[in-house]
Amino acid sequence: MKQWLAQLSPRERRTVLGGAALLSVILVYFLAWQPFTHYLKQLRLTAQSQQEQLAWMRQAARDAEQLRAAVPASGRLPPGQSLLGVADQTAKSGNLGSAIKRIEPEGQNSARVWLEQAAFDDVIQWLQNLKRDYGIHAADIVIERREAAGRINARITLEGG
Repeated sequence: MKQWLAQLSPRERRTVLGGAALLSVILVYFLAWQPFTHYLKQLRLTAQSQQEQLAWMRQAARDAEQLRAAVPASGRLPPGQSLLGVADQTAKSGNLGSAIKRIEPEGQNSARVWLEQAAFDDVIQWLQNLKRDYGIHAADIVIERREAAGRINARITLEGG
């Protein structure tokens, strides 16, 4: 290569070396600088997007806290009420008052309820309301079908609150 370059006239040599230098600059730009600046631009856009998302999340957290403070705490027993009292009160308000035959405590946070000739749909609705409003769930259920359509006898162990 040196021999070939030495054979060229000084003007041709300057032209070849200048072209090589220009080609080197172009290669550096397209192979290193341009991808680097593109990647940097993408990082800035990603960071900006994540900053916007963080701001939205913080505002949503503040809104959730305000809503939580405005709504009474669900999933807990009201102060001063027992699991037995809540079960009895909600059963009576849920059209199960006449079907309740017995409610008795069973341990610290559980109670056993006996229902006779209860409407199946009312029992399911009552259990759903207990879970949603007070955090009380049915740990054990034994259901017996009765002669009348939609009527059952049930023994239910409630837990939680």
